[in-house]
Amino acid sequence: MRSGLKHFNFDHDHNNMSLQFLKRINLGLTQSKSRVQFESLGLRTGLRKVQTNSDKRESVKDQTFNLSEHTKSDVKHHSNLAIDWWNVTGPMRALHSYNKLRVPFICDGLQRQGKLLSVDNASQEILKNQKILEIGCGGGILTENLASLGANVTGLDLSENLIALAQGHLSQQPKLLPRIQYRREPIELHAHAKENFYDAVVISEVLEHIDDKISFLTSSISTVKPGGSIFITTLNKTISMWLVGVLFGEYVLQSIPIGTHQYNKMISPADVERILKTMNCDTVLIRGSSYNFFRNTWRWTDSTSMFYALHAVKK
Repeated sequence: MRSGLKHFNFDHDHNNMSLQFLKRINLGLTQSKSRVQFESLGLRTGLRKVQTNSDKRESVKDQTFNLSEHTKSDVKHHSNLAIDWWNVTGPMRALHSYNKLRVPFICDGLQRQGKLLSVDNASQEILKNQKILEIGCGGGILTENLASLGANVTGLDLSENLIALAQGHLSQQPKLLPRIQYRREPIELHAHAKENFYDAVVISEVLEHIDDKISFLTSSISTVKPGGSIFITTLNKTISMWLVGVLFGEYVLQSIPIGTHQYNKMISPADVERILKTMNCDTVLIRGSSYNFFRNTWRWTDSTSMFYALHAVKK
């Protein structure tokens, strides 16, 4: 999914994140690493049953959701990866390592908006009392990390397999159970019941899979309170992203499952910013990032030509 061959480094020139944020977040990541080796045979066996029994149910429910053929295919593609989703050295390893960038990005953005406890607070739960919606949560890699920092997170996904996986993994972590709710539900449906409800919405590695981005973002933003934040991470629509990130990453190195990304679904940060502006949202920060396929590490860069993270605030 990602590009760039330099070693990941949180340096002061490219990263103004609080060092205390990073220490707390890295502690959570370290603790979760020991839990995510997918050691539970029962969970793995259960997932095989879910994949066997739910494929037919997926197609029936997809019709209820009125999903496009492309979306159905994309949901099936990611559903097939469920059994190795929590394997930190498996096909989703880039998402696991990406937490080292995207979690601080979210925390720092909320801090700048005055939404969080002081960074000097001894508590590790720096996201305490924050209601966050994660759209396209998959198996819960980012969801659990945010909840471990105190947030109350609702995770939405269209895949029954991945929601079952996320719920199964969550059941092994009693501390996080009260903080996370998973729902197999499109954002358009969820938005009807949760208008102006969340402190922040997170759309991470999802926008590049969406057919109608304007409709999708309209529904997503409607769930955020005025003054709330929208965090997006996605792939830029550039030739370099296609050549290095997709052709090289997926088809040559096979670091990412083949067929995960399509060029015509990608979008530039300028286009995202323009769309958000029409929805009464101000973009306050855009940062470029790159991924080292060989080291499985991420770093911030001055260029948004490959990957980027965007933070906007709803007026």
